[in-house]
Amino acid sequence: MLIKNAKIAGEKTLKDVLIEEGKIAKIAESIDKKDETIDAKGAYLLPGLIDLNVRLKNDTLNQKNLDTLSNNCARGGVTTSLIIPDFLPRLDNESFLELLSAKADALRTTMFLSAPLVNEETNKLNNIATLVQNGAAAIWSKSHINSNLIRRGIQYAKMKQVIFMAECYDDDLDDNGVINDGKVAFKLGLPGISKVSETSEVARLCEIAAYYGTPTLFHTLSSKRSVELVSEAKRNVEAYAEVSIHHLLKNDASCDGFNTYAKIKPPLRDENERQKLIEELKEGNIDILTSAHSPRSILYKDVAFEEAAYGIHAICDYLPLSFTHLVDVGIIDIQELINLVSKTPAKILGLKTKGEIKEGFDADLVIFDHTCEERLKVSDSIYSNETLKGKVLQTIAKGKVIYKNL
Repeated sequence: MLIKNAKIAGEKTLKDVLIEEGKIAKIAESIDKKDETIDAKGAYLLPGLIDLNVRLKNDTLNQKNLDTLSNNCARGGVTTSLIIPDFLPRLDNESFLELLSAKADALRTTMFLSAPLVNEETNKLNNIATLVQNGAAAIWSKSHINSNLIRRGIQYAKMKQVIFMAECYDDDLDDNGVINDGKVAFKLGLPGISKVSETSEVARLCEIAAYYGTPTLFHTLSSKRSVELVSEAKRNVEAYAEVSIHHLLKNDASCDGFNTYAKIKPPLRDENERQKLIEELKEGNIDILTSAHSPRSILYKDVAFEEAAYGIHAICDYLPLSFTHLVDVGIIDIQELINLVSKTPAKILGLKTKGEIKEGFDADLVIFDHTCEERLKVSDSIYSNETLKGKVLQTIAKGKVIYKNL
């Protein structure tokens, strides 16, 4: 396959890219070869996005949901993803993991699984070493569990040389909160979720990770203080701050009118906090972005706000959202976006031939037209009727075109 006339970040002229056997074989100003040819016509050629925080629809594992997730990833230019293991049935033994990995291998995009640290029914440690040995790419846990279990999980991660990932939240600090603790919550008469329920857990985990020297990823941070704590921890340990695109673009006013499609966890914070997160992004203190893809059926959303499920369907629009609101307006440049959504996530998972456009790297690529504009016409999104700049034209995974939108 030969891609011609592509705009590659950091290059002053358009480039041709030759793909052979699923790898980038050559990059040059002009390549003449009788191969299947795609004319990018000056559109961006980006490395495939790598999202380390995606979930299956309704947190339910079945073949249909795996296929749907892979298809949605392809539409959004996400060629590699890491599935959070809080689905049903639980991933708690190596036989199940082997079966699931085999199913994932057959999908169009690359999907990795993270190993759940604890069996939630017994509150005991899963056989982490065996799960990692059989293909789990990371160890994942909620932070607010027994500290001894966290310690052992962190030690296993260091021993097996995989990333330890944590969702930081202490529900004991909130009285069944469902929305950011602020003016909107007061106006709607809803119980709030405070920032300290997150920051206290981030601080605790930073100390434990630093003590044992284990690389740790802090999932979906929603406050400036959380990002600061991770930045401070970087002096002593390899630590990464992840923030969802939604916490950078939206605030808790999106929940006004009891809009359940804006109900996500951690909750969208107030405008002041959102602006502070943007500043942290500009300063380079946020390491990776995520779509925090967690789709829910209307059955779980079209109910009272307090009863509605947390979650958002956004992976299909992840790249246009990021480009429109971060790159096109000058908050970051295109190379910084690539670092946030591709290069650094690849580094975290130890994927040495993904996340960049280089000769010898995997041909996981996205042709992205940054000049066109499209209005989102879906009704079940907090971005409904917004005009986004940019469109995924084609997604290429393992050297094959898996999605077209020409």
